[in-house]
Amino acid sequence: MSLAYLRHLWHSADPAPSALRLAFWYTIFAGAWIAFSDRLLTLMAHDIEGLTGWQTMKGWLFVLAMAAWLGFERWRTISQYQRINNELRALNASLEQRIAERTAPLQAANAELSQINQKLEAFTATVSHDLKAPLRVIAGYNQLLLRFHAHQLSDDGKQCLNNIHLAIAQMNQLIDDLLAYTHVERRVLEYAEINLENVIAEILTVHADQIAARGVVIERHLQCAIIYGDETSITLALRNLIDNALKFSAHVPQPRLAIGSEAIGSMVRLWVKDNGIGFDMRHHDRIFGIFQRLHPQDMYPGSGVGLAIVQKAAERMGGRVWAESKPGAGAIFYLEIPHAIASAPSTAH
Repeated sequence: MSLAYLRHLWHSADPAPSALRLAFWYTIFAGAWIAFSDRLLTLMAHDIEGLTGWQTMKGWLFVLAMAAWLGFERWRTISQYQRINNELRALNASLEQRIAERTAPLQAANAELSQINQKLEAFTATVSHDLKAPLRVIAGYNQLLLRFHAHQLSDDGKQCLNNIHLAIAQMNQLIDDLLAYTHVERRVLEYAEINLENVIAEILTVHADQIAARGVVIERHLQCAIIYGDETSITLALRNLIDNALKFSAHVPQPRLAIGSEAIGSMVRLWVKDNGIGFDMRHHDRIFGIFQRLHPQDMYPGSGVGLAIVQKAAERMGGRVWAESKPGAGAIFYLEIPHAIASAPSTAH
């Protein structure tokens, strides 16, 4: 035990060293008092009665001295605590002021962002209404022509009207997909446990007729049946990936679709695999861009927004999306999300 440590222990304000220090000084003072007072009494008292009186006085003097000393120690301790509390209050006030100063720009930016989001939401609603209004008018006149004047039109004219009807439907779908894309970017994420079995079953139910008519084989390889994330974003991402897989395997003789999940450290990886037409990996980054298409609209209809929505949903959850493919050999799309909760594995065909 070094001298420096003993010096530190002696000046420490911790309860145990303080108690030991008080006991030490009490022992020194009491011992000195007893030795000095007894020696003094032997010189001053000449009989038993006088000795008793001096002993009583000595005791009261000792009590008064101890009371004064303990009162002084109590006052010193309280003063020290008050000083520390005042310093802490001043430090807290300084920290609160510094935090307020540093967060003021962030709060202003958040308020501005909130206003921008509100304006953007109002703008998208207005755009949706204003863009769809003329489409409804065109669709209405198109239906009137087909219903009441079809006998006056040639086959080419009827085909033109049918093409107009398809173009209107495509434009409506494009507007809806654009609104869905902006909604993914604006909405507040709500994290909770998600049952992937239920989510996938709900998505496949929408395509039940198509799956049955084409004889699509569906495989599930869910090593993580329960994950943690934003259910709306994950559902939207899986729906677009499954829609994409079914669409690009439409002309395959024996279409197969596999859906799986697995835990990788603190991440969960979802994947959707098909045996469709695939694509060249040179176009990998392009397919996740908005309005980007690799195939003709008449062969594989779509708005070109689906994979962009998947990427945006993944980014909002702090994840990522990528694909692996070869032309004519199908494709597999991966969606990786942080903070996964793995559960019992599930494999179904």
